[in-house]
Amino acid sequence: MNKIILALDEPLDYKILKDISSQVAGIKIGWPLILEQGLEGIKNILKNFDNNIIFDLKLADIDSTMIKITTHLKNLGDSFIVHAFVGYNESIRELKEFLDKENKKMYLVSSMSHKGWNDNFYPYIKEVIKMTNPYGLVAPATRPKILKTVKKDFPEKIIISPGIGAQGAKIGDALCNGANYEIIGRSIYNSKDPIGTILEFQKIQEERLNECKRAETR
Repeated sequence: MNKIILALDEPLDYKILKDISSQVAGIKIGWPLILEQGLEGIKNILKNFDNNIIFDLKLADIDSTMIKITTHLKNLGDSFIVHAFVGYNESIRELKEFLDKENKKMYLVSSMSHKGWNDNFYPYIKEVIKMTNPYGLVAPATRPKILKTVKKDFPEKIIISPGIGAQGAKIGDALCNGANYEIIGRSIYNSKDPIGTILEFQKIQEERLNECKRAETR
């Protein structure tokens, strides 16, 4: 089972990264690592990966600004995470058109994992998602109710789910609630044995999914 996306917020040894690349479904890189390492540093990190690279920039601006940002990174990754709340016209619409031309994918944030997020925005965000038709969505493991709702509303979309481990959600819970992949960061890169931790988490995911399937048939 390969249902883990590594959220890499801190640099890891290149050999470990190379070994990890075959054990995860992708790697998510955000502003902390980009600002710390710079573009050249990010290039060196990503040379160890030949699978899915997601830039988690939480883009939220007018179209021209977001296009300029993604232009600098489009040759290094496969996908970009964008906030849906900024709206469709003169923002997400134009960015989506640009990314489509570049054969890059877009994930829209449908909800966030921290306590301060307000899901009363969801009806509006849902409409933006419908208009945009992104490749995938971000929905948090820490909010099982909204995760299930997002899956019900957009069953054909790839859902990636943060909030596992350090933020409180248990391994496998997001998969049971509709996510396709679980985003895990600190629990892996702070581990003394990242590879062993990933393999352990994969086993837990499989066991948890089997439990959920058995529960559904009762």
